Amino acid sequence: MYRNGEFSLFKIAGVPYLLPFGQGIANHKRGVRINDTGIYLWELLKEDLSEEEILSRFTARYGNSGAEPSELEADLSQFLQMLRRYGIVVNKSQEVSNGSGNCLTISEACAAPAASPRREAAPQVSPYTFDIPCPDRHSLRIGGLTLMLRGPQSVFSPEFNAFEIPAASHVHQTVTVTEQIPPPPHDGRMLLQDKELIVWESDLQYVFHFPAAPGIRQARLTKDGRDACYYCCPPYTDAFRQDLFHAIRLSFLYLAQLHHMAVLHSASLLYRDRAWLFSGHSGAGKSTHTNLWRELYHVPLLNGDLNLLSIEDGLPIVHGLPWCGTSGISDTASHPLGGILLVKKASENHCVSLSDDKARLLVSQRLISPSWTETLLRKNLDFAEALAPHILIRRLYCTKNRDAAETAKKAIDDYLL
Repeated sequence: MYRNGEFSLFKIAGVPYLLPFGQGIANHKRGVRINDTGIYLWELLKEDLSEEEILSRFTARYGNSGAEPSELEADLSQFLQMLRRYGIVVNKSQEVSNGSGNCLTISEACAAPAASPRREAAPQVSPYTFDIPCPDRHSLRIGGLTLMLRGPQSVFSPEFNAFEIPAASHVHQTVTVTEQIPPPPHDGRMLLQDKELIVWESDLQYVFHFPAAPGIRQARLTKDGRDACYYCCPPYTDAFRQDLFHAIRLSFLYLAQLHHMAVLHSASLLYRDRAWLFSGHSGAGKSTHTNLWRELYHVPLLNGDLNLLSIEDGLPIVHGLPWCGTSGISDTASHPLGGILLVKKASENHCVSLSDDKARLLVSQRLISPSWTETLLRKNLDFAEALAPHILIRRLYCTKNRDAAETAKKAIDDYLL
C-alpha cells in the first residue's frame, strides 16, 4: 500500500490537507483534511507497506499515548479506509501514477493503437522556436498583459476586438496560428487527459490536444509563457473560431499564473465602486443571482462567467476578460475587488462565515488557472492564501427569489461598515 502520485500534502492557513492535482482533478477526486497523525501516516506511505507493517510502526509511535492497542488499530483502519475510498492510497496491484503525471510517454502512445485521431497525432515536445511567417498581427491587452496574435484575421473570434490595442513595444505572449503540420513525435509525459483536453509536458514545453475541437491539431506552449503555437486546419467556420477562442484561453491562463494572477469561475457585478464575485458549480445559480441584483439595484454586470484577479500593492483587483461563457457579458475595465460569495442552492437564504482554511480552499477550488502539476496547484493555493485577508469571503446559501439578493447585499453592506 502506498500513495497515489496524483495527491500531495498541502497546508492551508496552517491546516494540512491531502489534495489531488493533474489527473486527480480531471478524475474529480476529492481531497481530505487530516491532522498531525495523518501527516505521520502519509510520510510512512512513501514506502510500499502492508497494513500490518503500518500498524506496527503506528503503535510503536503512539503506544504510550494511553490508548488501547485495539483503539489504535481501529483508528488506523478507519483512516486507511477513508484514503482508499478517495483513491488517495492504492495497493501494489493497482495502477498508480508516478507523481509527475501519467507514466505513458508520447512515443509509447504513438506505438499503441490510437483510441482516436487526436491521440494518433502525438506531439514532439523537444525545444524549438516558433519561427513561422504570419503577416497579420493583432495586439491585445488583458489585465495589463499584452498578447500578440499572429495569423489570418479569419481565425480569430470577434470577441477579442474590444481588447485590441495599437501595436505594443513589449509583448508578454505571442500566440501564433498556423496550418503547418506539427513535427513528428518525441518523448514527453502525459499530465492529464479527459474528453476536452490532453496535456503533455517536457522540460521546456507543454503540448495540448483538444479532442472536442477537430480543427485544432494541437497546441504548444513554452514554459516561460512567451510563445504559444496553435496548429490548425481549415475550414475556419464560426464553430472553429469559438474552439480556437477557448483554446487560446488556456495559454493565457498559464501566462496570467506566471504573473501572479488567477482566474476565478464566477459571475461579477459592480456595487459601491467594488467588484463582487458570485462563484458556484454549474447550476448553482450565480447568473440568476447577479441578474437579480441588476433588476433590483440596477448595478452593472461585469462578466457572466470568469474574472481575472491580481493583487497590486496589497489591493485585490478584478480585470475584464473576453471569455465570458454563454452569458455575453464582459467588460474591459479593472475594478477593486470587494469579495467572493460562494453560491450554493438552498431552500432558505442565509450567508455564513467560513474558517480561514475552508475559505481559502473553496476559493482555490473555483480557480480555473492551471493545476496540471503539484507546483501549479501550489501556486493557486498560495494565491488564495494571499487574497483572502483582503476581501470578504462568505458561503451564500440561496434560492432563486429576490430575497437571495437582499441577503447577499446585507452581508456586503455589513462588511463595508
